[in-house]
Amino acid sequence: MDRNLRAFLAVVRHGNLTAAADAIGLTQPALTKSIRRLEDSVGGVLFDRSTKGMVLNETGRMFLERARTIETHWSQAREEIDARAGGRLREFRIAAGAAYHMRIAPLLVRQLASEFPETRFGLEFDVAGAMLPPLQNGELHLLLGAFIHQPPEGLVTERLMEVVTGVICDRDHPLTRLERVPPSALDGHKWLIYKRDSFMYQRLATYCLQHRLAAPQVVVEIDAMASGMVLARGTDLLIAAPTTVKPMAEEAGLVVLPLEVPLWHFPSGAWMRRSTREYPILRRALQILRESCGLPPDHS
Repeated sequence: MDRNLRAFLAVVRHGNLTAAADAIGLTQPALTKSIRRLEDSVGGVLFDRSTKGMVLNETGRMFLERARTIETHWSQAREEIDARAGGRLREFRIAAGAAYHMRIAPLLVRQLASEFPETRFGLEFDVAGAMLPPLQNGELHLLLGAFIHQPPEGLVTERLMEVVTGVICDRDHPLTRLERVPPSALDGHKWLIYKRDSFMYQRLATYCLQHRLAAPQVVVEIDAMASGMVLARGTDLLIAAPTTVKPMAEEAGLVVLPLEVPLWHFPSGAWMRRSTREYPILRRALQILRESCGLPPDHS
């Protein structure tokens, strides 16, 4: 990538010349010259300079969007060439949404770690929307979660399953006595929800509104689904959760209620950069995921 553009992005990220110069291995005078050359080239000043540092001005903010696009294309071009040459990744980072937390994602990492012992793995748990920027900029290699919209430029997806969000509760909860649980039976109960999903309460409230129920009374928000299961055991709390966690729920002494109408459902799967699809480790990851989700193998 162009040296001047690289200098510009470093200053944006670090806010001052000293830290930016250290980050990209230049002296401060050399970095300053690079910024000046870039400004001369684009025909405008990009930063407001002060004793406290350098801050993008309006022109700089406009230019930054293009600069980040160039950086993304540059890094993805290098990835694509390396992948097609059979390159190996020293680090493979995955982020997984709630439907993948407790079984699919951990088993995926365990299998990959046994087959690619030279690779270091990272596994994070979060919702898909929040993790798209790290996927785009190269901090992540694979994202497992909801298809919330069309993939941004440079990203591709592979559908793995339709996620159904249901209700989990203690095995002795009164609702477990019903063969089928109608929406009306959920009225007035207390809820535990996964707080990382900013749309969780909105979806639950919409469900209640559609079925003329009182607004959901959320009394607990949790950061990890496993913690929520421990917390809910022996209580009258209802948990809104993907039904993919059923085996783990049963192990924790909970059950998935047989709802007449699921809380909601949505398509879900793998998000990745187009430039990394040919890496052996990513191709193998997709094979394992297809098997885990009961899909036929892809022979393409």
